[in-house]
Amino acid sequence: MKENILKQIMASERFIDELIHEELLNTIQDLVFIVRVEEPFVFRYTYMNKRAMTHARLTEQAYEKMFQEVLSPELAEALQQVYEKVVQQKQVYIFQDVVRTVERDEHYESLLNPIVVDDVCKYVVCITRNITDRIQEQNRLVESQMRYESLLEYNSDAIVSLDEKGIIGYANPAAYSMFGYGPKDLTGRPMIEYVSKENQTVYEKAFFSTLKGESVEIALQSCQDVHGNLLYVHLKTIPIIINDEIKGMYMVARDITHQALNDLQTKYFAYYDQLTGLQNHISCTKTLSEWLTKEQKFAVILVDLDGFRMVNDTYGHKEGDEVLKEVARRLEKNVGSAQVFRQHGDQFVILTQEHEQQLVEETARRIQAIFQQSFLIQGEGFHLGASIGIVLYPEHGNDEKTLLKRADFALDASKEQGKSHYNFYDNRQDDAKEAQLSLKTNMNRALERGEFQLYYQPQVNLLNQKVMGMEALIRWHNKELGNVRPDIFIPLAERTGLIFKIDEWVLFEACRQLREWIDAGYQPVPIAVNVSGKQFRSQRIIETIDDALHKYRISSDLLVIEITEGALMHDEKSEQVLNELKRRGISIHLDDFGTGYSSLSYLKRYPIDTIKIDRSFIQEVNADERDAKITTAIIHLAQTLGLEVIAEGVEDAEQIRFLKQKNAVYAQGYYFEKPLPAPEMEHLYLVDE
Repeated sequence: MKENILKQIMASERFIDELIHEELLNTIQDLVFIVRVEEPFVFRYTYMNKRAMTHARLTEQAYEKMFQEVLSPELAEALQQVYEKVVQQKQVYIFQDVVRTVERDEHYESLLNPIVVDDVCKYVVCITRNITDRIQEQNRLVESQMRYESLLEYNSDAIVSLDEKGIIGYANPAAYSMFGYGPKDLTGRPMIEYVSKENQTVYEKAFFSTLKGESVEIALQSCQDVHGNLLYVHLKTIPIIINDEIKGMYMVARDITHQALNDLQTKYFAYYDQLTGLQNHISCTKTLSEWLTKEQKFAVILVDLDGFRMVNDTYGHKEGDEVLKEVARRLEKNVGSAQVFRQHGDQFVILTQEHEQQLVEETARRIQAIFQQSFLIQGEGFHLGASIGIVLYPEHGNDEKTLLKRADFALDASKEQGKSHYNFYDNRQDDAKEAQLSLKTNMNRALERGEFQLYYQPQVNLLNQKVMGMEALIRWHNKELGNVRPDIFIPLAERTGLIFKIDEWVLFEACRQLREWIDAGYQPVPIAVNVSGKQFRSQRIIETIDDALHKYRISSDLLVIEITEGALMHDEKSEQVLNELKRRGISIHLDDFGTGYSSLSYLKRYPIDTIKIDRSFIQEVNADERDAKITTAIIHLAQTLGLEVIAEGVEDAEQIRFLKQKNAVYAQGYYFEKPLPAPEMEHLYLVDE
């Protein structure tokens, strides 16, 4: 039928007109274009089926028009070259192109058939088919093949494939490397030739089990390499199944010749500390358990280095590791027959069968004595100390967990006394730990329960008695614990890391309260918020302040950040944060001035607005000449540098008189008002606009 159609095409152009009206070409999935050829190489569309029109975005108005008249210049030029080639060669021509769409790239394959009459090409019939799915499937197959080859070629395990007769058909590079053979040595040969005679029965059993569809593992299978040496390998067989028929198998071999050595090394690392060579905490637990079963009396001495963090911070962890190794060496040398363990970090455990308190104390003093000699770090002498906690068995506990926990309690008691002390456990330490644990647990839940509240203490201008600002002070009331003082829970929050959440809550709550007062029509004054040193040096402090101001639409000049001198110890980070705050128009108060790491360089280098004189100087300013001189010096220093001064803890008129004499302008304290909750503060000190 096709030949008859072609003959009719060649016989008369009228057939084309009839073909245009044929529905057959409109029902097929392919795109059909018929182009008439005119001299010299002029091509005009004479027919397109509906799919072709849609694809090319053309209509019947394109009939009798050239490519250049209906297509883009680039596409017209490309088609012109292809069609000229078909006319010149008078042969079928196939080409592929890609159409980029939003969803994906569409691949098309075009078949150009020249219609030749009297050796002259009169028409070109183009049939275009979407082959995207075919191309993608081909790509998937190629990718799958590449992954398969990569799995084999780059696998560190030796992999060989066997047919149903056990003949090697393929071996990966790891197989040649492991056994020392080349491709010609292995390919086409029976695998059993490379299995030692004493293991051939085991191999054959695994081989035939795999042919039945089972995957078999052999823990220790010895094979011969090219030199006749035995290799101990872990061998696994995997059946090759094609169309539900087993056509052979893969054998995967892993060299485990050094397994025994590795097992010993693993055991060593499990029970010994790699840095110091001491037994580790696992060994400590194991030894404790053994001693407990023997029901013999002994002592547990827990040692924690004082000042070791400074070594890491100052000299780096490499030097810190060297110090730990030297500590381990000194401990082993000076504790006699006692066993020394590195528990973790800079903490060590000594187990001694000495039980008499006097003898155990002698051991503790010998331990402290090893720190009298300095440690040499980068040519400099560095002194460390040791805090020690001691428990006795059976007096202080009957199991490993209790003994170590109570040794830790005793250690904490030593640290509270200062550096280089030792303490035996007593029952009161349990009570103190339980109280601290209860405090920590309740504090973790305080934010969720809404137990924290901000109180506000006014800061007063001494010249006109007007409130110029206020300080936000956090308070905590718990149903179980009652009112918990800030000097108790704030240090705990800093040790546990909860201070970050508390500081963020205070910032947001102060801004929320400011917005509430503004919306109520009160004339707002700046609120000072205390920020801990850890929060101040964190990466999020600026972002947190920005978020709080933005959320409650608070002007930055209404927020004051109070920091202590300790927060400024990390110079580079502190300067960066302070400059960011100043760029935002936020004032900075230096709190408790004179009680911390006071340095005039802080006042010179950092953009500080106000110095707050600590209450410890103000309280005795009229009774202690030294306090009076220190307070006077601070006021004069601030005035010379152009800084404001706020005196804290003002409680009586005599203190006010002194401050006025020294030209101090601002103060806060119980003389004016104690810290008040927000409702009381607004009634007393906020003025309607």
